[in-house]
Amino acid sequence: MKGAITILLFTISSYSFAQKAFEFEYYYGKTKNFEIKLSLANGYILGSEIIKTDLKTSRKIKYIPNDNPDRKSQSLMFLPDSTDRTVRRRKRDNIILYNMKDDYQVLPDKIRGVYGIDLGTFKFTLYKQKTTH
Repeated sequence: MKGAITILLFTISSYSFAQKAFEFEYYYGKTKNFEIKLSLANGYILGSEIIKTDLKTSRKIKYIPNDNPDRKSQSLMFLPDSTDRTVRRRKRDNIILYNMKDDYQVLPDKIRGVYGIDLGTFKFTLYKQKTTH
């Protein structure tokens, strides 16, 4: 019995000491109408997320990656978080980032993308934020 409890405690503690497989890097960009903050999960691109803030209303919407990144063109589409019921459903509402990789050896200083909503398309550039220690 004592051995079973020891094994159980060891198994539980090994999960708590597990190291994550990616690191977050942060990017920021701004246009006339909105700002975009990217949390880039370097090592697991599908763990990334974008927060888009409307500058007029201060409303924030979370975007998560589509399950199918386009490896050929290296573009990654983000869609509004489907669990957020406050987001108005539109014909088109997405953010596409270009030249994306799952794992970077050297992170880019800037990432280009487009925000598409209904019939409008807005280009933007995200800039890598300086890390402070």
